[in-house]
Amino acid sequence: MKKGLKIIIVVVVAIILVSTAFLVLYHPTHAFTDTSQTAAPEQLDPATGFFTTNGPLFSAVFQTLVEYNGSSTNVTPVLASHVTNLNDTHYIFTMRSGANFSNGQPLNATSAWFSFARGIVMGQGPYAADYSGTLFNGTMAGITGVYLPVGIIPALINAGYHISNTTYKVNKTVTMNTYNYTIAGNDLASILSHFNYNATEMKVMNYANQSLVVNSNGTFQINTEHKYAFLLSAIAGWWGDIVEPSYVDAHDGVQVNTPNSYLDANGVIGSGPYEISSVGKGFSTIVLKANPNYWVTSAMVNNGSISAIAKPASIKTVVIDYGLSHADRLEDFDRGISQISTVSPSSFKQMINGFHNKTERTGALVKSYNEIGVFYISMNTQRSYTNNTHFREALYNAMNYTAQLKVYNNNYNGTPEAYTELGPLSPVFGKAYYNPNNYPLPKQNLTAAIANITTAGKEMGFYVTLPNGSKVGDTSGTDLSHHTFAITGISPATSIETASMSAAISSFTHIGLTFKTSLVTESTVSGWTNASATPHFVDLGWLPDYLDPIGQQLIDVYSPAAGGAFGGNEAWVDNTSLNANFTNLDFKNISDQKQAMYNVQNLTYNQYAYMWTPMPDAVYFVAPNVHGFVYNNITSSYFYNMMTFTGKLTSSVGFMTLYTLVADIEMAFTNAAPKF
Repeated sequence: MKKGLKIIIVVVVAIILVSTAFLVLYHPTHAFTDTSQTAAPEQLDPATGFFTTNGPLFSAVFQTLVEYNGSSTNVTPVLASHVTNLNDTHYIFTMRSGANFSNGQPLNATSAWFSFARGIVMGQGPYAADYSGTLFNGTMAGITGVYLPVGIIPALINAGYHISNTTYKVNKTVTMNTYNYTIAGNDLASILSHFNYNATEMKVMNYANQSLVVNSNGTFQINTEHKYAFLLSAIAGWWGDIVEPSYVDAHDGVQVNTPNSYLDANGVIGSGPYEISSVGKGFSTIVLKANPNYWVTSAMVNNGSISAIAKPASIKTVVIDYGLSHADRLEDFDRGISQISTVSPSSFKQMINGFHNKTERTGALVKSYNEIGVFYISMNTQRSYTNNTHFREALYNAMNYTAQLKVYNNNYNGTPEAYTELGPLSPVFGKAYYNPNNYPLPKQNLTAAIANITTAGKEMGFYVTLPNGSKVGDTSGTDLSHHTFAITGISPATSIETASMSAAISSFTHIGLTFKTSLVTESTVSGWTNASATPHFVDLGWLPDYLDPIGQQLIDVYSPAAGGAFGGNEAWVDNTSLNANFTNLDFKNISDQKQAMYNVQNLTYNQYAYMWTPMPDAVYFVAPNVHGFVYNNITSSYFYNMMTFTGKLTSSVGFMTLYTLVADIEMAFTNAAPKF
């Protein structure tokens, strides 16, 4: 080594020593970091993205006319200052004065009209799933293949558009002649893609007899196709998010039945307390910055003119790291690099006992919330063996539900991070919906299970051999003990899913049945379009998008229209009496719905189409110096703007020893030095 080079290294090392000392003393901060989302969001456009991992992001960037009030199931006005509900059919929203988007553009009634019309005509998951029978006619969407807001065709014609007729095939034998929905859809998409508030567009928006109306006084009105008591709950989700029209128009506009690929990849302008600053490859990291043009002030929150759900951001930069490994989530939270994280119940002790501040190694790090929905192992009512009610009831009674709940016990204090419920509805809806007949929670009953498998065997011509050696059923029939059934789950299975399926398999040996697990990809699930393509037993679940017990949970789990890949009815239940209720039950008033639930619950319970497994809690680890963490279990959201951070963010430099840093630098110089 040349003498001169060594002198240079000494100088550089001295500089590094001083610099490192400065870094260690002053701890330069990195951004507030959230590593709790174990998978990336689906898309960044709220008209397209439909994964629960979108929840915190969309809650930060966008706002709706009304929103769930923090952790409450009640809604509160946000972009609307007041809501008038006329007979659960006409909803009038007085738009809040002074609201604007993060790019400074004003937000008003036309923005709301644009956002809802855009979402419907795009025909993607959030709007297609949540507004049938209210904002668009689901039957006509199915026949024509085009989603249109109710009444938009007369509105277009009134404004001078010409829409010819065409013939559609209703079924194999019936046709109908009506307006061409494709033409109307393209006309609407063209308006939305060149949204400039001219006289023609205003004439379309002002037309009274349609589902979406901009009134002459500047209020926004929604007229539902059917009377619907749950509309405000529906639009409080991100499928009610209001987006900035000119930004959409500048980035590929709107097309019928088509997502906007640019907005899906980069996001869209909203009015929320944050805006998207950067997006990493594959949505691995998304950085949020406080909205510099945010229209809500602290004074508005303090004087009660708007809910705290809309308060300005205290934490100015938020980094969301998606899809980190279990090991990385553990390490980042315990070292103070991330402030919000999550791990499975089996790792609670490791996370808590490894936390960097020993005095704070307690269960207080954990925030656990009951989720709304149902988890189940479905039994295909249309396939062999599981098409017999006694066979299904035998499995229902054989399931060890206590063992299922133990799967969720955390290893810190033993508390199960889940709860047992009686499907298909959730307790949050109240006894009148959830369990009006006071049925017991699922419980293992081997006596009833053996009696039912015996009856099923006699009816279907099989027998099984019980663990004690006795044969029950039709002993002259097929020996079903040698047949192996499969419980099908989604790959990759988590440790909890694996343990749950194993517990179920162990339960069924008590009635002489042999099972195995089978894992398939989500692409395989998309092929479950009929009963014969759907496995006999599926380990899955269903979460409602918003608080409608009938349209968001009951019908989705029991209607043949929601069978397989397109809904929650993996059991392919097709019961005539239930189907008759489903034709209009969701559009009855609440008192009539509650009265009907006595009979409806009898019908669903006696199907024995599902074995209800525990409903997992939403679990988050939150650093002690983060305050104001509020979770909403309907939208799977928490709210960065409601949080404050009183601690010091840790610099990763502080975890690199001085010796290692200097040694690494000297090694780099040594390897780079020329050899003489």
